[in-house]
Amino acid sequence: MANALEAENIGKVYGKKVVLHNFSLKVKKGSIFGLLGPNGAGKSTFIRIVSGLEGQDAGTLSLLGANASKAGRRQLGIAPQENSIYPLLTCMENLTYFGSLYGVTGKAAHEQAGSLLGQLGLLEKKNVIAEYLSGGMKRRLSLACALMHKPKIIMLDEPTTGLDPATRIKMWETVRKVVRDTKATLILTTHYMEEAEALCDRIAFVNAGSVVAEGTPNELKQLVGKEMAKLSTVPGNAENLIRIIRGINGIEHVTATEHGVVVECKGIAARLPEIAKILEQNGESVVEMSVSRPSLEDVFLKMTGLKLREVNKIEAGKRN
Repeated sequence: MANALEAENIGKVYGKKVVLHNFSLKVKKGSIFGLLGPNGAGKSTFIRIVSGLEGQDAGTLSLLGANASKAGRRQLGIAPQENSIYPLLTCMENLTYFGSLYGVTGKAAHEQAGSLLGQLGLLEKKNVIAEYLSGGMKRRLSLACALMHKPKIIMLDEPTTGLDPATRIKMWETVRKVVRDTKATLILTTHYMEEAEALCDRIAFVNAGSVVAEGTPNELKQLVGKEMAKLSTVPGNAENLIRIIRGINGIEHVTATEHGVVVECKGIAARLPEIAKILEQNGESVVEMSVSRPSLEDVFLKMTGLKLREVNKIEAGKRN
């Protein structure tokens, strides 16, 4: 599968501040790719460079197999952090206006606008002035405006910031539907771990202007370590449990705890029935079991030494 976007060693400096440094990534066509990191990590600056609003100071950028150019950027649909809609225009008027900027006019514009309003659950609001929409509806309208010219690459810059949890989940459903219906490539910047995991095929962790890790959500989690299972049994003799479980092929670590044992190995969740059966055969009945999996938060902690929410607090403190 060809790449929709390739960035190699992108650099950007504002005065004496290095914002991006050796920023490199590849995004496959038709995928949902997440740029995940704290506020101030460089995500939005990269989006501005891709969109042509900023020029990079170093490195190369290609879109859809060609060097980034004005023509290539017409294939982009971008919904920035702040809603780009006009508050005194209706939903339909916003869409037809943004379509006209890309040469989509007349009957074609009205048909495309009507289709998008239907897809995004805004058809009943087509004649409502944008200022009177809820926060979630404004975000959906902003996304619709970015889709009027049927772009091949969609870029959403922190699309759910400021939305309540229920509205955020609805926005995720909208994003999935858009990608499914348009077959476009989507690049999403966010600092919500659960958002990236719910939506993205691949994720790049961005910190201090560089990509510090990249892969599928599962690949990234494997950078932290293996899954762990906690087992409690009856009669629960710790020495007996350790001896039995260590004898099972593939088990890497067994540690006694106050209430049982912790077992660590690759794919432990799938092996729990086997382990329980062997314990039963050796006179130990499992009464409780749970699996602890590494999280994306754990990956970020390993890559940077800080939890993402701690970095966000630090950045907010600097701004204040």
